[in-house]
Amino acid sequence: MKKNRLKKYSIRAGIAFLIIVAVLTYLSSTIDNMLLPKVKSTDIIVGTLSGENDGNMKTKYLLPLSSVTEFDESGSVFVLNTDDNGKTKVNEISVTITASDDLYYEVTSGSLFSDMQVIYETSKSISDGDRVYVEEG
Repeated sequence: MKKNRLKKYSIRAGIAFLIIVAVLTYLSSTIDNMLLPKVKSTDIIVGTLSGENDGNMKTKYLLPLSSVTEFDESGSVFVLNTDDNGKTKVNEISVTITASDDLYYEVTSGSLFSDMQVIYETSKSISDGDRVYVEEG
């Protein structure tokens, strides 16, 4: 009788364990996303602040002030990149600041392209190669 009781409790504990593992496996991507830095991104705008081409052959981009970490006439920005596993990561790109106004920096860089997404807000500090969760809005 004692063995039957022990067997019954062992089976119940095993089933409970499997249910818990199944639920945690199902929620693992949600839990993972909760732990990642949350970022907001926007499209890179091709253009100049003055609206005119100054004869320079380099493509100029307009980036929100909050997206650029400024160091005098140079700076850096983080852009979104999706790896082979479908995970979203950030890459840090150096830029040269050519002008600014109240909303945008006008920058040039050989590593920026018009189809990239630049990060303008983060919930935590990030660095090159970090995985992030992209919030909408």
